[in-house]
Amino acid sequence: MLKKYRTSDLLNYFGVPRDTLRFYEEKGLLNPKKNSENNYRNYDIFDIYNLMIIDFYKKRGMTIHQIQDLLNKSDVQDIQSLLGNKRSELEKIIYDAQCMLKRIEETQKFSRNLDSNLNTFTIKSLPQYRINGEVSDFIAVEEYENVKDIMNSNNDDMLSQIMRYISFDKNGVIAAKMLIVDTAEVKNENDNYLHYPKCLYTVVEEIQPQDEQEDLIKKMYRVSSEYANTHGLRLLGEAFAMIRLITYKVNKTKAYIEIFIPFE
Repeated sequence: MLKKYRTSDLLNYFGVPRDTLRFYEEKGLLNPKKNSENNYRNYDIFDIYNLMIIDFYKKRGMTIHQIQDLLNKSDVQDIQSLLGNKRSELEKIIYDAQCMLKRIEETQKFSRNLDSNLNTFTIKSLPQYRINGEVSDFIAVEEYENVKDIMNSNNDDMLSQIMRYISFDKNGVIAAKMLIVDTAEVKNENDNYLHYPKCLYTVVEEIQPQDEQEDLIKKMYRVSSEYANTHGLRLLGEAFAMIRLITYKVNKTKAYIEIFIPFE
């Protein structure tokens, strides 16, 4: 005669809570016998084996519904198909998590270096970016419809794909627009790229609403021109800016913006 085990035994031996066992029973995954005198559940070794089978497939990402189907009827081909689908789903989850981890690390690095880079010029290269599209201005909301498919195709947030491009000459700012970009290690001959080995680099703050702040573009033109003249640098008449961090305080947002200004 097979030995019987109570619900408390399964908790003690396997760590399976009472609610989990009841849930499995409701879904037809377990079918323990009930004592007619006290209505207690009695589990035998076959129930325990079934419990291990459920755990086996749960640990491979199967849903309760899929496990129900497997326990009802399945063969090797069925299981191969399910495992293949689960592997694809898991690979996507892992890829998304790796991308998120990379973004977290980049933002952490930017935050750690913020004090030393804020309002201070150093020399740095502009990383290679691929240009995927453009809009006339950050606030030209209607134009984003033309680039939404591009932005949604990348595993990145919207802000990190928007780069402000500014052109200027000795008389001041000529024009500005927003480029839709992503970083690219390898060039494709059919795409357009940005990469400058020598740039003035700094980080500035932009507070919204702006109140009495000097316009950021005009300010950067002024201070970068002064720095270039003092250090004998010839600016190339272009600048690139991207938001890297945002904080909030008293109904105001403060954006920390990374700026690259190429020179010869």
